[in-house]
Amino acid sequence: MTGSPPRIDHDAVVAEAARLIAVEGHQDHPRAERAVADHLAARLTAAGAEVTLQPVGADRRNVIARVRGQRPGPTLMLNAHLDTVPPYAMPDALTPRVEDGRLWGRGAVDMKGALAAMAAVVAALAAPGVRLAGELVLTAVAGEESGSDGMRALVAAGTGADFAVVGEPTALRVGRAHKGAMWAEAAFRGVAAHGSVPEAGVNAIHHAARFVERVERSLAPALAERRHPLLGPATVNVGVIAGGDRPPMVPAACRVQLDRRWLPGERHEQVLGELRAIVADLRRADPAVDATVTEMEGTSGFVHAPLDTPADHRYVRLLGEVAAERTGQDTAPVGLQFWTDGALLAAATGTPTVVCGPGDIAQAHSLAEWVAVEQLHRAADVYLSLAARMLSVHAA
Repeated sequence: MTGSPPRIDHDAVVAEAARLIAVEGHQDHPRAERAVADHLAARLTAAGAEVTLQPVGADRRNVIARVRGQRPGPTLMLNAHLDTVPPYAMPDALTPRVEDGRLWGRGAVDMKGALAAMAAVVAALAAPGVRLAGELVLTAVAGEESGSDGMRALVAAGTGADFAVVGEPTALRVGRAHKGAMWAEAAFRGVAAHGSVPEAGVNAIHHAARFVERVERSLAPALAERRHPLLGPATVNVGVIAGGDRPPMVPAACRVQLDRRWLPGERHEQVLGELRAIVADLRRADPAVDATVTEMEGTSGFVHAPLDTPADHRYVRLLGEVAAERTGQDTAPVGLQFWTDGALLAAATGTPTVVCGPGDIAQAHSLAEWVAVEQLHRAADVYLSLAARMLSVHAA
């Protein structure tokens, strides 16, 4: 081995993140995130990477950029999403600025900053004279904020790797686990009647209230006993209850919507089954109870499974080592409370996957979104160091 691994221009990473912020791309835009994909594809093609655009629906694209090594070796995937949430009321959302050591703008932390850092690593490894064993692949996916359509297309094509890093914000801690997610609705049906003679009807709100009480009294405590060493307990939250039309009417319908966060070791059918079992118990006590429990559109398109990559996996340990070296912080694996595309990638392709990106999830989707410039610098260093060691990168 001769020479040394390539270096990254930190200022160029921040500049590229700013350029990406200025390109609007979200579910409410007429062309979604297509312009972001086109910008990134042009940038990485010019850098010498092998770039393909994978169709995702009618007018959306994933960007897949590869740097193939000269010798056999493992495949490292860096993954980010192209889209953001809409600007909403965020002032100057598409006018990036650096101020007080922070890069401001829609997508700064979620996750155009990570995308820029990953793109810089691809460009560095695609440079003339750089040698590596195996392959680096950047998968920049569409629609993560609106149903994970891009990741679903990616895994449907069988795209996996020996190890993958998803760049959602973790302050560059190594997130090896997160909970699964399910939105469920219990729809109660009653019989309408005049409010002056409630005994002539069946009150759907009364039945829904019993359901909510049972969720809080029985299910929630049971879930609190199920714990993961990094994630804590499984949880359930009653987020919506709506029913009835007017005070002088016995309500014929009421719906209860819940958010259920489930742990590695729980099963999708178990999560839904426990809610249905509550309805069955209520019906046994009162045959007038009539309800159906279904998974809602927000999660029903595919199973939002948990992520749980083993802490002792060789590449998890390697990423922890390089992150500690580059950030100076404790980078022991952590658990995350939010769901990511990484779980879909791991479940569908068997790719050992972790989440590790610059910034704090608390800034994501906010009306004052930012990421620390120093975090962008360190993210590029961490990703490059991981690639250099995993793929035996050196200069010819």
